[in-house]
Amino acid sequence: MNELQLFKDRFAISDLLARYTLAVDNHDTHGWASLFTPDGRFINGNRMIKGRKKLERYAVVHSKIGSRHITCSPLHYISEDGQSASGKASTVVIIATRSGYRVAMAAEYRNELVKVDGNWLFESRRADEFGLPEDPKFPILNADPDTRDLLNLLLDAWNDLGEPLPK
Repeated sequence: MNELQLFKDRFAISDLLARYTLAVDNHDTHGWASLFTPDGRFINGNRMIKGRKKLERYAVVHSKIGSRHITCSPLHYISEDGQSASGKASTVVIIATRSGYRVAMAAEYRNELVKVDGNWLFESRRADEFGLPEDPKFPILNADPDTRDLLNLLLDAWNDLGEPLPK
């Protein structure tokens, strides 16, 4: 791959991350799901939501809870043939509450990307939440009473729409 194509692909991947964030934050659930391959997967823990229809239904819940995403520090490696890439970015999710915006989650998102018809799409996106340094197994996601009920809506949707990862 030549240097110009590498720059174009890196820019296109950054654009994909921006479109992902803006789509989910602006309640464009269909647009958000379309950034995944038809059988794309969003993974967290030992479960995944697979396929655009289920992903779109999951994004509806984000719309209901008023979540906002801040994605930074993206770093992706593009394959030699320029048809796939893998990498990660840090994401902070905030939720609107009557007390103001609250941090709901901070995570490292690991991405597997493929180029389809010249466009980069998520084949899989895995969110690994950051925990407490002194107690990594502490359930920090539900620790804040101001966001607990809203996050439980997401967790319920995750359990309803998700399926176990293959072993």
